Amino acid sequence: MLLWRLRAASCLAALLTGAVLSAPPARAQSFLGAGPAERLTVPPTGDALRAGAAPSTPPAAPSAPPAPPQPETDAARRGALTAGIAAARRFPAGTRGYRLAGEDDTLQFPVFLTEAQARGGARLRISYLSAISVAPEASELTGSVNGTKVGWTRIQAPGAVKVVEFAIPEGVLKAGYNAVGFTVSQRHRVDCSIDATYELWTQIDPSRSGLVVGPATDLDLRTLAALEPDESGALPISVLLTEKPSLERLERMIGAVQAVALVGRLARPAVTFGPPMAGRTGINLLVGTAAELRGTEGLEEIGPIGGPKLGLLPARANRATVLVVTGASGSDVREAIRMLAGSGEPAGTPSGTRLAELVRGYPVSGGESLSLETLGVATREFNGRLLRVGFEVRFPADFVPADYGKVMLHLAGGYAAGLEPSAQIVVDINGRNAASVPLPYTRGEVFEDSAIPLPLSLWRPGLNRIEIAAQLPTAADRACDTLAPGARRARFLFLDRTRIEIPSLARAVRSPDLAAVKAGAVPFVSGPRPRLVLPTPDRDSADAAAMLAARLAIAAKRVIDFEVSADERATGGGANLVVAPARALNPVTIEAVGLDPDQIRRIWEGRAETVATPGQFGAEGVLTLDRLRRNLPMRCALPATAMPLRVAAAAPVPISPQAPAPRPAPAPSDQDPLARWSDSLRGTNSLSGALLEAWDGASRRVAELREAVLGWSKAPAASQAATVNPRASLIIAESAATGPLAERTVLVTAPNPSMLKASVSCLVDPVVWTRLVGQAAFLDASDGSLTVVQPERVDLIETQPWSLANFRLVSAAWLSLNPAYYVGMTLLMALSLGLATTSLVRHLGRQNR
Repeated sequence: MLLWRLRAASCLAALLTGAVLSAPPARAQSFLGAGPAERLTVPPTGDALRAGAAPSTPPAAPSAPPAPPQPETDAARRGALTAGIAAARRFPAGTRGYRLAGEDDTLQFPVFLTEAQARGGARLRISYLSAISVAPEASELTGSVNGTKVGWTRIQAPGAVKVVEFAIPEGVLKAGYNAVGFTVSQRHRVDCSIDATYELWTQIDPSRSGLVVGPATDLDLRTLAALEPDESGALPISVLLTEKPSLERLERMIGAVQAVALVGRLARPAVTFGPPMAGRTGINLLVGTAAELRGTEGLEEIGPIGGPKLGLLPARANRATVLVVTGASGSDVREAIRMLAGSGEPAGTPSGTRLAELVRGYPVSGGESLSLETLGVATREFNGRLLRVGFEVRFPADFVPADYGKVMLHLAGGYAAGLEPSAQIVVDINGRNAASVPLPYTRGEVFEDSAIPLPLSLWRPGLNRIEIAAQLPTAADRACDTLAPGARRARFLFLDRTRIEIPSLARAVRSPDLAAVKAGAVPFVSGPRPRLVLPTPDRDSADAAAMLAARLAIAAKRVIDFEVSADERATGGGANLVVAPARALNPVTIEAVGLDPDQIRRIWEGRAETVATPGQFGAEGVLTLDRLRRNLPMRCALPATAMPLRVAAAAPVPISPQAPAPRPAPAPSDQDPLARWSDSLRGTNSLSGALLEAWDGASRRVAELREAVLGWSKAPAASQAATVNPRASLIIAESAATGPLAERTVLVTAPNPSMLKASVSCLVDPVVWTRLVGQAAFLDASDGSLTVVQPERVDLIETQPWSLANFRLVSAAWLSLNPAYYVGMTLLMALSLGLATTSLVRHLGRQNR
């Protein structure tokens, strides 16, 4: 049996080599990915598809060299090879993307399987590309499933994507959630400095990686989490339509989409309205009353419809599985949607179910003390130059980030002797430096509880990523002798007993702040029924609205009962989510979120006329080596015809159009000569000049304090103008209206419907979505970059029942956000104390005469 496997592997390698050698030469590609893009190719050397759990074992040599490929059979050989590679159950998209970076790194994916998929033989496939600086002789990639190592391979794919498979032993996979992980240990070819470690990366190709298992033939309502993602890690949901739906039916369809997103437990939905889709990935969704669905092919298979009804129609050759959500009336359909949202089953292996929760961040509410073992971090001994340990926690959506407390990180571990004086531990929160601690002793040290304070102002509502980096240079790194006896000696010990203590948190919503929207859909779940406004309910705009609604439902962890409307001027009800192209919007709506309609029109005048079809589920990102090297989200790509023929010049977009423009200071030549002489002479007399300057300074401070108090008691202060990226393809902004959260408006707009759909498809990617903060954000969907505009002033809106403890914390947070008021109150209290003390002691003691 072993001999047969070796011969099969040899034949496959020979066939692959012949197919590649006959292909035309690839174009040049720069290391940084800035050169011309080339399509994916299999490696020119080596076995591109390696089967078995021990990839280090070389295949048996063929008895004779393979014959050179003939031109007329080249296409046939390539097609036969592609057909021989079985389809894989791809990995879901996550907040960290698909890149393993640095000297040591780990990526894990929770994968849900049905009973039929977990039985029988299975393989773990990884398709990857590595940096050219990775030394293959000292770098390796390891695959694991539910804590069991299933294989490893040398990392050697700098010029083309390499595909490797590991056999999974029988019994390792279970029905439900399984934890699939990849770990890399990477070393640089020629450079041993800490800066060189940032050049090390291995990029996973999500389109061809996954678990090689059979299709979910036993899919039911309890195992809908087994729905397979597409090549970008998104869950495709095709809402079946044969005619234009009414707004009431559209409401129910969007509600069903949210329920599927919740049950599927994927962080990235991809929605389209239209004909059914075929294949293994995603699901077709059929929503409507029995009367609306009458005549649908195969509907009789779910039986009579006398009330709320859920059913699955099995996949056929021309369509994927169909999920039917129906009932005798509209209220029955809504009840069926509620049933669907609660039909999931969080089963699986202990490591798999735990990972399924951790990928969304460990939820905290304040007052917790958590060990890093609870957060999924393991004890490690590290022999490299830069150790990076990361974990994620999820703060409440109504958390107030400000300097009223500190999160305490208690490190446990040690470091070896011989480190350079520059060795240190650096802690980053959401990509910003929070603290640094030196490692001062050349003899080394072991510590059980090294406390590091982390300010609360760097945290934000929703997901927060904390990264602990130990920089461990030694004198031997200058010589960079990788064969030296001490090259493999451990330099740092990190213990999972390290813990993090969360203080009590102030609970109130900052407004305007998109962080509260993306973290918990706060404006849409905290008041009357919200409204989803579609001024032009075309198919592309409806697709974008459904994707946003599903993403907000995932954040809120429940179905949001949106009222779909086409009238953006209607008042009353709850908060408004307005989704439309810019030309379809009323200028009043744009001004309500603090934007200038004229500025937006000038920015997008080159794009508004372009029309493009972005694909069934959004922009079809062409997966090239250039995009893999740049680590771009796959769905963050705009259709070629949607790119502007000319890009408008960058223009400032004022957050408050009512704010008067600052007056330019007069030129020296225009100033009054007497005033200029007075200014020049004021500095010649030291005593009079000092007194005049002190008086002017005091007058200015009093005027500023008066303006601040008046502004606090009246309207929010105006914000400064923000420079908009001229290539921005989407704007999302929240209104800064005073009053309850139910009066807020969140606007999502783009130059045209096709670009709106493509840009929203990029916005809901977890990597992009987690960066959403501020009052407004401008997205360039060609690469997923965000430009964020922070508000000049924020209001704190109470969300919790009144308590003295929370009132104290919110007050302290407000004072830290408004230091001028804090200083004024301190001076007032000091003055009051002085006057009270004077009045008390004035009549004490004997009076001298």
